[in-house]
Amino acid sequence: MTSEIRLFTRIAVTKAKAVVANPDEPADPTGGGGFAEWAMLTLHALRIELGKSYRVAVDLLSEMPGVLDEIGLTRLPHYTVLRNWFERVPTKTWPPSIPPASTVISPADTTPIAPTTVFVR
Repeated sequence: MTSEIRLFTRIAVTKAKAVVANPDEPADPTGGGGFAEWAMLTLHALRIELGKSYRVAVDLLSEMPGVLDEIGLTRLPHYTVLRNWFERVPTKTWPPSIPPASTVISPADTTPIAPTTVFVR
């Protein structure tokens, strides 16, 4: 059985790829370089879902190899890189990339209205 956090990550990856210019960019380019925009949006969605600071979220994610596999990451950015990157992203970009947690928990019983609001039937 797949964990809820892993299912959340799959949805977050799909939504993040839908709002970036280059969804086919590798999450973690070989030989170094910057992380893909969609991967950074996914990491931010996970940070919000975990309800932790950037530092703690990166620390927790470093202990979740299954979640990192879903994103395609072999390494994580330093928490300051993630924080600084996200501060530069226009706010209109990120809400569609953050799935509401309830869409993972029971998609049959809920209908997403907005990234932070869910209507229960």
